[in-house]
Amino acid sequence: MKSITIIKRIITFQFLLLLFAGTATCHEVCDSLDLISVQYSPFTDTLIVVSVENNNLNEIFDYPGFVLITDNGDTLAKETVNYFGIGQQSMHYLSVRPGVVAPLDEFNGVLQLHTGFYEELACEWQFNRSFCTATDCDSIYLTFENYGGALVLGDFAWSLLDSNANVIESGTFTMEAQEQHWDKGFCLPKGSYSYTLMALGQPSGGGPTMTVSTAPLYGAPVIQQYFNWNTGNVLDIPLYLHCKNATGPNAIGSGPTDLSEIRVIRDGGRTMLQYNGSMSSVEIFGHDGRLVGTFSANGSEFVVPSSLANGVYLLRIETVKGIFTVKLYI
Repeated sequence: MKSITIIKRIITFQFLLLLFAGTATCHEVCDSLDLISVQYSPFTDTLIVVSVENNNLNEIFDYPGFVLITDNGDTLAKETVNYFGIGQQSMHYLSVRPGVVAPLDEFNGVLQLHTGFYEELACEWQFNRSFCTATDCDSIYLTFENYGGALVLGDFAWSLLDSNANVIESGTFTMEAQEQHWDKGFCLPKGSYSYTLMALGQPSGGGPTMTVSTAPLYGAPVIQQYFNWNTGNVLDIPLYLHCKNATGPNAIGSGPTDLSEIRVIRDGGRTMLQYNGSMSSVEIFGHDGRLVGTFSANGSEFVVPSSLANGVYLLRIETVKGIFTVKLYI
């Protein structure tokens, strides 16, 4: 009898070990999923974009769905499941419930990740911030691309205008057989803009399309318009208009826009940024708002390219805490 009792205790102990091991594994899996940003789509307040990066590809979070729930237990926004899983970095679009006014200042509640078409709760994050970006300027990319079978050939004139029809910048480009894509990057304050485009020659066919996006990445928020060869083409850009007058901890003008959390180190002619967390990417803009380049960051450090000419630059740094905007003198 004594040996049977000992065996029972051993089995019970092993069961408890397995139970706690399962709980720990779940926690570790969620820790490997970095929450890069949770913010409004730049073009509408009916969509909230959740950007995540999975650092543990042994767990793909099959058929994931994100949902935002207020402190009162009400569902604010929910994703329609359309991913097989979460690979590395991905963007998820949560539709704000019809009739619900999403907050512009501060949201208090939780962000949940469910798997298996909402059958199982996988991860949960407490949330206390605004869905509006805190930067002085936000990145956009003007794009012209051929989505049709025939080639788009010829010269085109483009311009970017502000709400008063003042030209911010303009130019021309050529579509050739070997290059069926053109884009231009900017960093702009929140507001209303327009992207105009016209052909300087005869139509050549194809499926030419004007696009405005926030990043040159698949799945980034976009607005598109088919290019009409015979008329003037204007694509309106409502860039965070719903956030323009927002107040709160993440509203315009507040947030981490100085060097308090990011150190600039100069050593031997080299300029380097150091951050006490993890940086995912760095966009560098000139003083005129033109995008110089987009770079991947090496964890907590980023070496500024030595090819930059002397001058003033604006660096838009994406971190797990949000987006930092740093002014840098070279």
